[in-house]
Amino acid sequence: MSTVPSYLLLSRHSVYYFRIVVPDAIRPLFAQREIRRSLQTCCRREALIRGRELLLQVQYLFTEAFQGMRPSLERLRGAWEAGGKRVASWASWLRQQQLVSVQRASVRAEPQRKAARPSSRRKGRPAVALVPDQPDLGPRFSEVVEEHLRHQLSEGVALKTIDDKRAVANLLIRVIGDQPIKLITRKEARQFRETAIKLPPRLNQLSSKSIEQAIEEATSTISPTTFNNYAKNLTTFFSYAIREGYCERNPFDGLRIKQRRKVSEERSAFSDDDLRRLFSKATYAPADTSKPHQYWLPLLGLYTGARLNELCQLYVDDVVVINGVDCLHIREGRPDQKLKTASSERLVPLHSRLKALGFLDYVQRQRAAGQARVFSELTCHKMHGYAAGPSKWFARVREALGFRGEASKKDFHSFRHTLADHLKQKGVPEALVGGLLGHQAGGITFGRYGKDGFYPVNTDTFE
Repeated sequence: MSTVPSYLLLSRHSVYYFRIVVPDAIRPLFAQREIRRSLQTCCRREALIRGRELLLQVQYLFTEAFQGMRPSLERLRGAWEAGGKRVASWASWLRQQQLVSVQRASVRAEPQRKAARPSSRRKGRPAVALVPDQPDLGPRFSEVVEEHLRHQLSEGVALKTIDDKRAVANLLIRVIGDQPIKLITRKEARQFRETAIKLPPRLNQLSSKSIEQAIEEATSTISPTTFNNYAKNLTTFFSYAIREGYCERNPFDGLRIKQRRKVSEERSAFSDDDLRRLFSKATYAPADTSKPHQYWLPLLGLYTGARLNELCQLYVDDVVVINGVDCLHIREGRPDQKLKTASSERLVPLHSRLKALGFLDYVQRQRAAGQARVFSELTCHKMHGYAAGPSKWFARVREALGFRGEASKKDFHSFRHTLADHLKQKGVPEALVGGLLGHQAGGITFGRYGKDGFYPVNTDTFE
């Protein structure tokens, strides 16, 4: 009496089942530890035929998995489930399917077949291909991240941008694990979104805490804009992976949070009352301080709309005269000068108020003292440039002046919003304001910074 194969089970209702355990090496590709199907028969002979049919299909799925492809269990279906045939026709159909499947597996397994030992072959039977102990799942997410960031670094992307992108990538790894990038699906992307929106705002402060602890202790959470920036950075990694053939789709595509408010309202401009508090003689830094950047940077931010690091990294020869007009030349003229984009290089005319306050005299004194830089007291941070210290200083000033709640959105960057808003209300053409702020063409200036409504006045001057 012949024995029943180990993959056949007889239930207590005398119905035969097919059952096979998924090998450990390819288990991450399957949703369960074993594959189990009812053979829908109480007849042992029918169960043997149906079991052999499923076994052949499962072996083919395992072969695909060992080659790094995610198998689809929906394809696992017996001929009897497609319309019910007699036993004799099942056997005939099975022999035909065996021939087709063996030929198909033979083509796929050709590289491994060359490594098969001759003793493993038997006369009259097709050769059994050897499969690797581990499937080829491609690079892990962290490997793709580092590869992409190395490319970006070689292309001149700022270290701060590289650091920010790496921090977001590490957050994704903490949430879903460092999986092969081809296995990260929309499910993992949604898991990341649901976790990230509960996290506190400062990503760099999470390293000493678990994700669960950070969520539990959070007194505030990241804004939709911050999450959308996370999603944008992760999208760049997957777009790179698709180009390199590491995966086929981007699970973060379209995962951004839609916002009903206007983009121009995301960060606030300073009101007249805010500016009076900031520049109050009682609290504002004096001009003859040992740290002149504390006196000049807020004024330069207000009257030029330049970014904080653009001002902090100025050299004395960046203060120039063009066609009789005193200007700041915002540029990457030296290795320690970085711009956000190529369009950020520009000439910014100096406002008459800055000249009246003595900015040109201050620059001349720096030249006479042999100083190469406008704010020689600042040091260059590896990641954040010369703005690292001033950024923290201005945050303390803002906190001391009571910029909390809705006003907490106001920081040094708000000077850019303030200038853009002021010029928009004056009716200055967007192209002119975009050139002043160093924006790319395409409507970002008034869309992001300017407020609604304007009052038509003379547009011939930025004064």
